[in-house]
Amino acid sequence: MNWNGQASATMRLVVFLFLCGTIAGSNDTLNNVIPSDELLGLGKHIPVTNRTLHEIFEDAVEAYLEEDWDRCIEGFNTVTHGYNVYKRMVVNCREKCRTKAAGSAPIMPENIEDLHFYEKKVRETLCLLMCNQEYREIAGSKALKMLPRDTEYKLIDYRPYEYLHICYYQRNRYQDAANTLFTFLVRHPDHAASIETLKHYLTMPDVEAEKIVNLESSPYVSIYFKGVSAYENEDYKEAAGLFESSLRSYLASEEECRFYCEGPFDQGWHPEFTSSVANHFAYSLKCKRICFVNLHNVNGNYQKDMFKSHYNYLQFSYYKLGNLKAACAAVASYLLFDPVDETMLENKRYYGAQPKVEEEYFTPRQEALAYVKRQEYELSLLKYISDEFSAIDRRLGRMNKKKRRKVKKEELGKTLHPPSGDSPFASAQLLSNISAIRGERLEIRDTERPWVKDNAYIVAEEKQLGGKSRYVADGFLNSTECERLMELASMTAVEGDGYSEYKSPHSKYERFEGLTVGRVALMAYFGQISLGRLEQLLEKANESRSHVERYFGLGRPLYFTYTHLVCRTALPDSPVKRDDLSHQIHADNCVSKGDVCLRQSPAYFWRDYSAILYLNDDFQGGQFFFAKDRANRELDSKVSPRCGRMVAFSAGGENLHGVRGVIRGRRCALALWFTQDERYAEYEWILAEAILKRIRSVGSIEGQDVPVPVRYEDMLLQYANSDELLRQFLRSSS
Repeated sequence: MNWNGQASATMRLVVFLFLCGTIAGSNDTLNNVIPSDELLGLGKHIPVTNRTLHEIFEDAVEAYLEEDWDRCIEGFNTVTHGYNVYKRMVVNCREKCRTKAAGSAPIMPENIEDLHFYEKKVRETLCLLMCNQEYREIAGSKALKMLPRDTEYKLIDYRPYEYLHICYYQRNRYQDAANTLFTFLVRHPDHAASIETLKHYLTMPDVEAEKIVNLESSPYVSIYFKGVSAYENEDYKEAAGLFESSLRSYLASEEECRFYCEGPFDQGWHPEFTSSVANHFAYSLKCKRICFVNLHNVNGNYQKDMFKSHYNYLQFSYYKLGNLKAACAAVASYLLFDPVDETMLENKRYYGAQPKVEEEYFTPRQEALAYVKRQEYELSLLKYISDEFSAIDRRLGRMNKKKRRKVKKEELGKTLHPPSGDSPFASAQLLSNISAIRGERLEIRDTERPWVKDNAYIVAEEKQLGGKSRYVADGFLNSTECERLMELASMTAVEGDGYSEYKSPHSKYERFEGLTVGRVALMAYFGQISLGRLEQLLEKANESRSHVERYFGLGRPLYFTYTHLVCRTALPDSPVKRDDLSHQIHADNCVSKGDVCLRQSPAYFWRDYSAILYLNDDFQGGQFFFAKDRANRELDSKVSPRCGRMVAFSAGGENLHGVRGVIRGRRCALALWFTQDERYAEYEWILAEAILKRIRSVGSIEGQDVPVPVRYEDMLLQYANSDELLRQFLRSSS
């Protein structure tokens, strides 16, 4: 009975801190206090607002991008608080109306064709309309306005805390930064960059590790651990009371979660009545099966036995208190979850041998019995749905293949209309929404945007950036990786690289330096820089390319067409007040002429997408911006560079952009351009990958102190032709 809920954490850092007793995982928050149940209740405690949660979230993201840290803190705290209020209001209405409908007498006593079920749903709906209106009158007209799916999933996924810790850090509120980052890690225990950042926070002044808290901890957790403490202190009366309270709190939290799962569902098609009901039911049921997973996430540590362990503690506590009937009921309840547990079976035999203990004492408690029966039914039903619809899917797949073989070319342009009635079309569409139950991971994710790299996260999309086909993401690089790429630029960059060696191609007040992937590859080939430098450059560029490719959902792959590590440095005599640009407003694949942008030479018309991965922010000026037009410099939005931030966009006239002048310091970034036309794939990139393989295989060329000239391209091709091993790697990659 010494099971400790703070052991065996999946998160490497949190394991270390828990085991060392550093982070207590307390739920008594000292900072950023999540509102108590009283504040989430009814009436005057509900904050009145004339903005939706989505609008507040969008404004907080904008504040983050504009580095308005106080507004960022206020906005994201309002969002997290408001979302808890929103959920409680929604759940209260659904629970109240379900109970009211269940207690109403049916219009007709006889249940003809299951009409009692539908009548209850009609009564619930009428009640919900009234209940929602009552809340709106109290909390404002926008209080229950439905959240967009992508915003709701970000809130479910604790994304506000990913921004919030940075905002706190910038305001020197280090304990709050540690709290919010730890909360984010509870949901994302393998987020390597955040783990490293939390380690750094623990070294900051005023951060007390034992006071770091999970701001989104389930209400029952604090009670549960108080019960564990009382149990270990042999205060069994206190322990029994706390575990009973924790059990009630757990079941209430799960019921709230399950009611919240009965929300709207965009089916993405127009199903028949029966198909619609079945599809929405399957969606809600799958969501409900995730509730226990979230409740068992204790400060980042998944405790699969959390619920049933209550009965383990209770059986022994009641035994010590002399209440054998309650102890036996707890034993029977535990065995519902694990019928072959040897320790509990031994306890049952021991209790059964005691005087006055009767066989009926070993009757499971009602809440445990109902819980297990529901769980078994739901899991069986989900398996049935998965098996049956997967079988239909296989049959439909074979039928569709046969039909496709019969379709004539002249029929391909015809419009297809789904057949009416209970058709294979309806079954296939239903399957598309529920067949994911097979092999599902028990977590909620926004599947509309594939997150390619765990450490990267979207911070702004089209709406925030005021245009089309553009977004900003953070987390591609940590501080060490940024420093290494900055060092590479300092070691090897060439003034005027890419611009005919013109040292100030864009502004007379700045020095421009650049470094291509071919130059880096040659220097690694001759052993002048380490292999790791080339590996890092290729790896980070590839991660960026993959993210862009999948974020935009492209049907064809992206190829690098130019890769350029560039630094802009303000000259010592650069005036503080200047309005020239570090890079003039332009599009990446067309020439702007009036209101049109011509995709023709001399523009790089083959470029389809662009991305810029920033390495630092310790400079003044240098903001990237999207512009409405070239002449007036009217901005859609601006992006402040920082280590690991990437801005990506389509390369056409819809995304005119530029860079403000660098006033002080040195601004470095990895600029990437992509094409979907393989004919324009960057040959230097292909050579660099082959050189990387060659060095890994036999090492670099030693004993040759060969200087890499400014115009190195001929040398690169020379060795590509003369080095037989390198040629083999090139052939294998083609």
